[in-house]
Amino acid sequence: MSEENVEIVDGVRRLFAAFNKRDWGAFSAELDPEVEYTPVEEHTTRHGREAVIEYLKGWFEAWDTFLAEPEEIEITRAGDHAFIAMRCQGSGKGSGVEVDDRLYWDGELRDGRLYRISEYTDRQEALEAAGLSE
Repeated sequence: MSEENVEIVDGVRRLFAAFNKRDWGAFSAELDPEVEYTPVEEHTTRHGREAVIEYLKGWFEAWDTFLAEPEEIEITRAGDHAFIAMRCQGSGKGSGVEVDDRLYWDGELRDGRLYRISEYTDRQEALEAAGLSE
């Protein structure tokens, strides 16, 4: 893996560590300032760091606990996309419903940071979007 790709992978790991701590300053530092995030359960895209963070803060209100751990991070040969497979675990607020599932991101990169993030429930679909189909 190239040195540039190692730095990208390290940045993605820092992003998830900040996400799990709810350290929004550290989280936003790992994103492109003009980031675009399209969550799988939404039909709209959030534009900019502040909009993404506000969405996530609201989303966390439904959870007593929630963590997302990157299990696989692959950068395209051209260094323009990142495929991220993550394990999500949590407990719903009030309901106590336990969640243990996988989500996948295709992250378009700009200057080594996530710029456009599209979320998927299907691994193959995310790999194809990233240009890394198996």
